[in-house]
Amino acid sequence: MMNHLISKSGLIIFTIFCSLLSTHALSDKIKVSGDLMLDHDIFDSGFLEEGNSSEKKSEIRRAGLSFKTEFMDDWQAKLKIDFSGDNIELKDAYMKYKGLSWADIVIGKQKEGFGLEKLSSSRNAIMIERSLVTSALAPGRSFGINLSGGETKFNWQLGYFQPEEDSSTAITGRFAWLPWREKDELVHIGLAFSERDLDGNEFRINEKMEVHTADSFIEGNTIFANKESLQGVEFLWQKSGFTALSEWQQATVTDTDNVEYDYKGGYVQVSYQLSGGNRKYKNGELGKVIHSGWELTSRYSYFELVEEGHEVETYAIGVNYTVNDRLKFMVDYIKAEQFEESIKFSADNAISFRAQYTF
Repeated sequence: MMNHLISKSGLIIFTIFCSLLSTHALSDKIKVSGDLMLDHDIFDSGFLEEGNSSEKKSEIRRAGLSFKTEFMDDWQAKLKIDFSGDNIELKDAYMKYKGLSWADIVIGKQKEGFGLEKLSSSRNAIMIERSLVTSALAPGRSFGINLSGGETKFNWQLGYFQPEEDSSTAITGRFAWLPWREKDELVHIGLAFSERDLDGNEFRINEKMEVHTADSFIEGNTIFANKESLQGVEFLWQKSGFTALSEWQQATVTDTDNVEYDYKGGYVQVSYQLSGGNRKYKNGELGKVIHSGWELTSRYSYFELVEEGHEVETYAIGVNYTVNDRLKFMVDYIKAEQFEESIKFSADNAISFRAQYTF
């Protein structure tokens, strides 16, 4: 029943967007943007479930179009479509009401308000793939209603969501605080939570080790889950070209027999722009590079499946070159190590390349 309602709501929202865009087809208020990300990965056999030699794989990682419009006073709308997979995928499809003094209201398919790295657009990513814990735990896009507000130093979000893939529901919230901002320096601290009713659906951690074309090796037990409780803490510091960000996230999943499974992890990520410029920052989210030029990056990631006794660590360094607002090149070296009951059983290497065009 819930799946039917979600699918129906998605169709309704998509139809509304098509009508809005056709009505405003000649309007200057419509903003069209897009992105194309071409990736090439080279990795050891340890990134594959079967195989004893290194592999090279290429893919269109993302190819999307986005439409934004103001169709009435205080009303905005966004539609984002991705073409990179086998099927056309509806990413964002929402309407925003900005007429209240204390909050904006967003209705439709959107990102849940959880995680600094997850909320940052992939086109503005510091490294090619998001960290282990973000990929494994942070919620993505869901249908729902979200309220957000705040002032210069404070930003908050609270929403009710129905993820597409099952009959689960979620209440997700985030609070971001900017205790220090002066000239080219800022400090950001954030807290987030998500309480998810999984309604007995199947739950399983099944993630890759920060190389998208490789196989999934972070594999947990299959659980028929009743609920999930998720928490996250964020930190960001920027000054004179340096960006340091870190997050810790943890989740407790309770199955239908009331048995709990714990998952936890975090990352520390640092970058330095040789131009000395900072990335954009607005409303508790990290944005794009402002100045063209070179950027040096590094990251340590950690993720643990506690009951399964499985731990994964990655060490990565990278170089980005931003040609201009539209063109960017990235290269990352990743070393991934896996542990069972604290005993290392694999250590493998990968190199990822990306050419990115946005408009």
